[in-house]
Amino acid sequence: MHRREVLTTMLGATAALAITRTAVAQVTPSGAIPSGVYLQMATTGGLFLENTARDAHEKTRNPALKKFSRAEVVEQVNLARKINAYTGGVAPAPSAGAPAGPGGLLGGLVAAPVAVAGAAVGTATGAAGGLLGVTPPPQGMTTDAQKAQILSQLTAMPPGPQYDATFVANALQGHREALNIHGSYAQSGEDPGLRRIARGALPLINLHIAQLTQMQGRMSNTQG
Repeated sequence: MHRREVLTTMLGATAALAITRTAVAQVTPSGAIPSGVYLQMATTGGLFLENTARDAHEKTRNPALKKFSRAEVVEQVNLARKINAYTGGVAPAPSAGAPAGPGGLLGGLVAAPVAVAGAAVGTATGAAGGLLGVTPPPQGMTTDAQKAQILSQLTAMPPGPQYDATFVANALQGHREALNIHGSYAQSGEDPGLRRIARGALPLINLHIAQLTQMQGRMSNTQG
């Protein structure tokens, strides 16, 4: 199944996801997000970030944004593969050959030197131990219905500065939510293996937050 179809299916399961969101509020006695809730939120959020990035890579004319969207797809595919390998297929698996533009996006990118993994550890804001002190994003978590609406809005928009600004704003919010989800589980999650995966996701999330913030600032200055 194509990962866009997986996202649509997951976002359409409103009753199940309502239960999931309730479970987030009802954390385990230790204060941790339950593992099933973490997997659901991480997978849904990752699919959203991946599919919006695929759309951006295909449509944007901004070189920095095109480069970012390449790295974002690679990040989400690799993270999904790690989760899928660890859970034995409980989490939805990515379709490695799914194209996002002429010639397909993923063909050589997963093995390509995107040059973020190693550098991110040293350059991401609050790397290492500081990454675990996560505060919730100021606007709060977007609902699954909102994610579906945002994805639909972006895919319907024509290329141009307004599209780029809309993508960056929503990608930034999505990464802040990802930081909250993965950071919370990395700090106090129930499963040691999933904690390692969550902790490993944090450097790139922080790096991408920094990159998106810089791009948003440049776009604001240009428009001003």
